[in-house]
Amino acid sequence: MAFPSYTQIMKALLEVLNDKGGEANCNDVIDELASRFGLTPEEREIKDNGQYKFNHMCHTARVRLVRKEALATDSPRGIWSLAKVDQWRQPSTTEREGSETLKKNLHDDLKKKMVEIGNKLGYNTSTEEGPEYRHDVLWRTTPYRTPSHVVEVCEGGVLAKDFASLIWARENWNASGILIVTNDRDFEKATRQLSGQTQITIVKAETVDKLHELIMTDLEFLKSIFSE
Repeated sequence: MAFPSYTQIMKALLEVLNDKGGEANCNDVIDELASRFGLTPEEREIKDNGQYKFNHMCHTARVRLVRKEALATDSPRGIWSLAKVDQWRQPSTTEREGSETLKKNLHDDLKKKMVEIGNKLGYNTSTEEGPEYRHDVLWRTTPYRTPSHVVEVCEGGVLAKDFASLIWARENWNASGILIVTNDRDFEKATRQLSGQTQITIVKAETVDKLHELIMTDLEFLKSIFSE
């Protein structure tokens, strides 16, 4: 059989822990996951590099969730726990609205950082403008020239719209594109679909955060490294 993906295991693992009240013995969780995915006893015995394949995948999924701060880091040995017992229950209308607000805040925060980065690099910057698309951020070498760089931030939006926006800017302005994504799934999808678009750079939000922090504190040092 085809084993479930890590994404499928991670989602199911959170659901199992939620059903069990927020924490459970790891072996009980793995057994429940195997049952949910319909693994046979024979499939449970399949090994990969000397380890039971499905068990190892479950432990790896757990580590990834800990890194995402979805699971607790201080659980007793052999116990897997949600970071917050009620974190994965169905959100209320108020909570859903709060989540949408957070997404908007993240989107606006990334736009603001790209404006500040552009300003620090000596570009004339603007936001939310364009004859065909309302591009998130534009960088110009002078105020009256067409943009040399166009930035789109995808946070809970539609990647296809951002793809079209950046390709339009390249074809009509010969502008370099920067696509900022906020999760691994969108990063992988964008990398795959834009593989032939050499003028479009795909970056994760955390990369923007690091660049912003560095360029806002020590731009002269950076210039000294890359100047001829």
